[in-house]
Amino acid sequence: MFQLQRALFMTSLLLLALLSLPARAEIITSPLDTREFKPVTLDNGLRAVVVSDPRSDKAAVSLNVDVGSNANPDDRPGLAHFLEHMLFLGTEKYPEADSYQQFISSHGGSHNAFTAYENTNYFFDVDAQALPEALDRFSQFFIAPLFTPAYVDRERHAVHSEYQAKLRDDGRRLHEVAKQVMNPEHHYSRFMVGSLDTLSNGDDSQIRDELINFYERYYSANLMTLAVVGPQPVEELEALVRERFSSVENRDAEPYVDTAVLYPDDQLPAQLNIQTLRETRSLSLSFPVDATRGHWQQKPLYYIASLIGYEGEGSLLAFLKDKGLARALGAYPTLDLPGQAMFRIDIELTEAGWQEIDAITAWTFGFIKNLREQGVDPELYEEERKLAEIQFRFAQPGQATHLAMRLSQALNRYDEAYLLKADYHLGEFDANLIQHYLNQLTPDNLLLTLAGQDVATDQIEPRYETPYSVAAIEPERLYFWQYPPLESALHIRSSNPFIPEQLELVDAEPQDRPIAAWSKPGAVLWYLSDTEFKRPKADFYFTLLSPTANQSARHSLLAELYTRMVNDQLNATLYDAGLASLSVDLYTHLRGISLKLSGFSDKQPALLNTVLESLNNPALDEARFQRIKTQLREQIENSFQERPSNRAFAHLYQHLLGVWSPEQKLAALESLTLDDLANTYQEFLQPAELRLFAHGNLERETAINMATQVRETLQPTTLGWQAEQPHVLRLPADEPMIDSFATDHSDASALLYLQGSSDSLRTRAAVALLSEIASTPFYSQLRTEKQFGYIVFAQFLPVRERPGMVMVVQSPNTDPFTLAGEYSRFLEDFRAQIATMDEETLNRFKQSLLARINERDTSLSDRTGRFWRELDRGNFDFDTRERLSQHTLAFDAEDLVQQLDLLLSRQLLIRNFGNTVEAEVKQQALSDDDSRLELLKQDQLGIPTS
Repeated sequence: MFQLQRALFMTSLLLLALLSLPARAEIITSPLDTREFKPVTLDNGLRAVVVSDPRSDKAAVSLNVDVGSNANPDDRPGLAHFLEHMLFLGTEKYPEADSYQQFISSHGGSHNAFTAYENTNYFFDVDAQALPEALDRFSQFFIAPLFTPAYVDRERHAVHSEYQAKLRDDGRRLHEVAKQVMNPEHHYSRFMVGSLDTLSNGDDSQIRDELINFYERYYSANLMTLAVVGPQPVEELEALVRERFSSVENRDAEPYVDTAVLYPDDQLPAQLNIQTLRETRSLSLSFPVDATRGHWQQKPLYYIASLIGYEGEGSLLAFLKDKGLARALGAYPTLDLPGQAMFRIDIELTEAGWQEIDAITAWTFGFIKNLREQGVDPELYEEERKLAEIQFRFAQPGQATHLAMRLSQALNRYDEAYLLKADYHLGEFDANLIQHYLNQLTPDNLLLTLAGQDVATDQIEPRYETPYSVAAIEPERLYFWQYPPLESALHIRSSNPFIPEQLELVDAEPQDRPIAAWSKPGAVLWYLSDTEFKRPKADFYFTLLSPTANQSARHSLLAELYTRMVNDQLNATLYDAGLASLSVDLYTHLRGISLKLSGFSDKQPALLNTVLESLNNPALDEARFQRIKTQLREQIENSFQERPSNRAFAHLYQHLLGVWSPEQKLAALESLTLDDLANTYQEFLQPAELRLFAHGNLERETAINMATQVRETLQPTTLGWQAEQPHVLRLPADEPMIDSFATDHSDASALLYLQGSSDSLRTRAAVALLSEIASTPFYSQLRTEKQFGYIVFAQFLPVRERPGMVMVVQSPNTDPFTLAGEYSRFLEDFRAQIATMDEETLNRFKQSLLARINERDTSLSDRTGRFWRELDRGNFDFDTRERLSQHTLAFDAEDLVQQLDLLLSRQLLIRNFGNTVEAEVKQQALSDDDSRLELLKQDQLGIPTS
């Protein structure tokens, strides 16, 4: 009896304990979200969330470790980043260095990782059926990595190549210089990437031992959060997580917390000058402020940024633009650390604005003063909350990888209930809290940064060799900014006229593909009512295919100036529309001018009318023209500062598509005037073939009315012109071509383009399948094994309808001659691999490619883009995916060898030598380029020889 009473007593205690536990809050989801979410905590302390999405054909995983570059030892900058690299290179269970990469890529997936200041995130997506094994391979990173000594030594060079690849990147250079004025005791001020110098073996330390020590100290289950997304039920996903990750050791690790202040008390106010490589002029006003993480529900800095960064009527940007002083403005929290944060205002200046730094700064402080007095408005805050609620309610599911990454990081930041909604959630209005942060945006708390080519400097930042200077701000300047002049033209924004009101779905017959719903001579509207995604959104696209838009470098530039003038004229209107999730993208391309109108369908017709009126009657203002022309010139000139691999692609498109070179554009741009634009822009509107596509939550009648509006406004004269298909340069068979270019970058690069023999879908499928098979071994051999550089890849590259494969290496230490030889050896081995490939292996790659080809549309815009591409290629059966799939399934190894031989017969090598050869060798190589390439362009594309 005593034993029974004791048992009943213990049972009662257990029930009471369970009842006293806090109930787990359910994750808040949108009413339209059909996915199922479940938080999970493993016995080892690892926290996870699993997401069942039956519609998804992909699975995605992200694991976040609550440690990053903040924990780098003082004498080992870059160690956390180096560790991130090493985990991919073999585990005890899967020791081959490329095992993980090979598995993911051969099952239709992709993978990557990043090391941030506070966290390190690893992620991948894969065909859903392969999730169990992919998860097993992935989990071993955090259970038993090898840290193979040979790869430790090799991968140091990859980290160093990553560092060197950004030596001439102004964004990275500015970021590194900005740390020079921070408190050196704060770890954010340290170098984070790593290099051979920082990751070498020392007299009394071995880098491998330090990697393992760092891993064992911080890579602990209690500092890890995981998200797994797949079509499997949550119970199955949870079982997979428990099975794969329960063996991760819980070392009861403490996260690294930096307690030092970002800036010493005597450091601010100060001015930082940074000399850039690109032609640019930027003014940044940065303010260290109190930590904001505890206020994620009120989001005070978000509210302040929305008012300072506003671009509509009465805004700071509109005011500065009217005076010809600025081109763009952004305001945002730039650092969000546990104990402190940073708020920044960036202003891109004109040449005139560069001479008015103090006045622009004063107007900015005047606007902030106005915010303190009038801008802390509950009605504006309520409007922000309403917009956020609408956006959350109708948010598209998006890519599974993005969801997994967002959730794995959110688990460390927010209550479980708000994992999805936190970014959209605005809590109770707190005027005092907003004022508290506004009161910290003062001249006394200012770091003013000027970045441009002609700033005064007196120091050199050692890592990126960037000239800079730091100086105190004179008292008279501070006084001017503390008592700024008030401008009547500057005022707080009004309510947004584009907030959607009609959010119901249209009642229309379901269709599975677009239909031609309306046509006139030279114009056709394709229409598809689509409410599958249950969002009251639509996409309305049109393009004007003009025979003159790319007729010459001059015409190409005038078309670009025309669209930029219209965009600038509409900027205030389009900014309001964008805040209400209604976007307009007006741009030029090789064949003419296109417009994409996307978002809530409610007010699309009214916005379209505004845009069309500006297209038909642009405000041809001389000051605006000169500002935009200067900006375009600078952008073209700055393209020469792109990294070598990017410039190689630009050269490739110049050759294949007849894109005008930067040199040709600069020569033509110099003499262009506003009168030239006024006399030419109508040529881009007519004669031109008009193609339109309306997709989503639009009634057929509404879509036809919108199409009619476009035609009548832009093309009142019926001409019925039909555009021809664009041409792509056909490389000659068995006649390899070479093109070289010079750059100031120290890295060399070699891009080998292999062109398919025809535009047929069979050839396209074959080249895509060959690229699928080649990508991982190419990366593994030339990057992991031979360490030629950080930027290494082989991939499928269709140009218009002509398929191709491209192989690229950007190297700090290997010349293009050597790289070209390595490509040849790889391709020779690759051919032998294809010839002997067994059916099971080939089928695995086929399924991987099929998964990519037939990936399910996750949003309305995904589907719109797919159908728009079909319309562009003239396939009105909209069945390219199905036909590509059929061709893919039909190939055997013999077919692929034949297709590879055809592919290898048409080659173009584009090379840059950097500092890897002597100047004489480089000059000789430039003069050895095949002049036949220029003649082919003239014969096939009508491009004059240079």
